[in-house]
Amino acid sequence: MSFRFLHHQGVADGPRLGTLVTPHGEVSTPTFMPVATRGMVRGPWPDRLRPMGVEMMLANSFHLAARPGVETVQKLGGLHKIMAWDGPVLMDSGGFQAFSLAAISKVTDDGVKIAHPVHGAMVDWTPKVAFDVQAALAPDVAMLLDECPADPRDRISVALAVRRTLLWARMQRDMHEARGGASSGQAQFGIVQGGVFEDLRGECARGLVAMDFDGYAIGGVSVGEGHEAMMDGVRHSTQLLPVDKARYLMGVGTPLDLVESVARGIDMFDCVYPTRSGRFGTVLTDEGPYHLHNAKFAADPRPLVPGCDCDACLTGVPRGILRAGLKSHEFLPPSLLAHHNLHYLIHLMKRIRLAIADGSFEELRAAINFAYRRVEPPQL
Repeated sequence: MSFRFLHHQGVADGPRLGTLVTPHGEVSTPTFMPVATRGMVRGPWPDRLRPMGVEMMLANSFHLAARPGVETVQKLGGLHKIMAWDGPVLMDSGGFQAFSLAAISKVTDDGVKIAHPVHGAMVDWTPKVAFDVQAALAPDVAMLLDECPADPRDRISVALAVRRTLLWARMQRDMHEARGGASSGQAQFGIVQGGVFEDLRGECARGLVAMDFDGYAIGGVSVGEGHEAMMDGVRHSTQLLPVDKARYLMGVGTPLDLVESVARGIDMFDCVYPTRSGRFGTVLTDEGPYHLHNAKFAADPRPLVPGCDCDACLTGVPRGILRAGLKSHEFLPPSLLAHHNLHYLIHLMKRIRLAIADGSFEELRAAINFAYRRVEPPQL
């Protein structure tokens, strides 16, 4: 795997254009990766992802190992086959699952003891197990197992998470090199932790850069610290990361977070936000989000977003009937809303790339800030 620039400002923390080259194709950056945790995106059908502009997908090693299991995935034709996707795949390692299931997990220097999501028994998810699972599932990019601290503002726990993240990074880097490194066909990304603390972010970033990973992710953000603190964490990290390597901000996906992170030098994103928010009735637009459960849409005959060329809007199904379907727990409305929201973000990233290229990025950034920082909902 390699990363090459098309355009950047010669600084570490400005908007940039690039191309990520992988064994399964090239990816234009900045890019947004839909989340297929268990090999499936919740909402859009697999054959609609390429047409809307998706270039890279994300799956999760912990959940796929739990069900259907590594051997079953291999028997069914491998990771790309089960996803019905022939493009690049990035695979998360399970570190965030340890954070999200903190009440039923325990982290030590050896790894994470965590409740199995299927049968409930405690299992050991260690750096070696995470590495072996990703090697067997064969994504294009494998993420390190790291520790995501529960509270990014608690310095003691964050400092411990940084120490463990670097300890585990060294172990997994050694395993990767023993397997052949880049010649194995799989890239490996390190993950910068450090919470809201600039010095701890710096310590983690410098330690990872010394190990020379193929790319670098920023983790432990969007976990309750607020937008401005999250952007500080991004800035503190990107300033210390190599300019010639891809930077990936994990688990971030609102339009405001995307455009502001691109402004700070981020190339790659993933998040369940567009599909999850759609399933719960939120619709993304250039004027800001609106919520279909609002009573004013009960008899609205318009499609989700007039003029939008996504498959969901082109069906012409009225807002009013989609609202009624959501309230009746029908399957179609949440699927259509998830499809529209993902389409919106994928096309927003395309607009961001075009704006960086033609010099109008700050205008687009201002428009997204106006639409998504407003207190009052848009009049739609």
